[in-house]
Formats: sequence, structure tokens, C-alpha cells
Amino acid sequence: MVERLAHSVSGPQRVDRIRTAETIASLMCSADGVVFVSTGGFIAGCIQPTIINPDPVAFELGWYAEDRSGLALIRSFEDWARSRGATLVKMSCRGGVAQKILERRGYRLAEIQMVR
Repeated sequence: MVERLAHSVSGPQRVDRIRTAETIASLMCSADGVVFVSTGGFIAGCIQPTIINPDPVAFELGWYAEDRSGLALIRSFEDWARSRGATLVKMSCRGGVAQKILERRGYRLAEIQMVR
């Protein structure tokens, strides 16, 4: 699914399956990490402070759904983040339907990520 995610957003990096597996395993074993999986989707993330504030922030590290489970995955991630004391939830998307889903949930554009 990570390869399908990278392809769907025209990701700038090649998927390294070993690194992906190591990261997923690490998130699953960490009190500050989480991975939720549906039949055709997943969301993975972690909680950490930012460099500008010590408050915990939930960072989505990957989110993809091809089975219409995207909203349920987001809700699970938000519930987990709230239970861990996160003050913000940061989600990424490439526009389109994903952005509309996030906006309907109250998310707003805060940054634009540039790659080179």
C-alpha cells in the first residue's frame, strides 16, 4: 500500500521496502507511534513536540485508502492522538478528495511542502 500511496501522490522518493517495514515495526512498538490498517488502507504516525513548542503534536507519516476507509482511518488517528494528549494533528495530502475530507473535518492549510 505504501507503493500505491507514493504513486498516487507522485511521490519524489523511491519506496524502500526494508526501511518501510522497519519504520512500521518501530511505530507499532512505540508508545508514541501508531499504525491503523483497513482492508485497503492505512494510516501511520507518531507524536512528538515541534522545535517551536513542547506541546505534543500528532504527525501523520503516511495515509492512503482505496476502499473508502480514509475517513475512518483519520478518525482513529485523531482519537489516538487525543488520547495521547496531542494539541495538534498534522495531516498531509495532495489536494483533491483527501483535501476536501480534511477540510470538512476542520483542517486548514498551514504549510506548503516543497521538494527538490
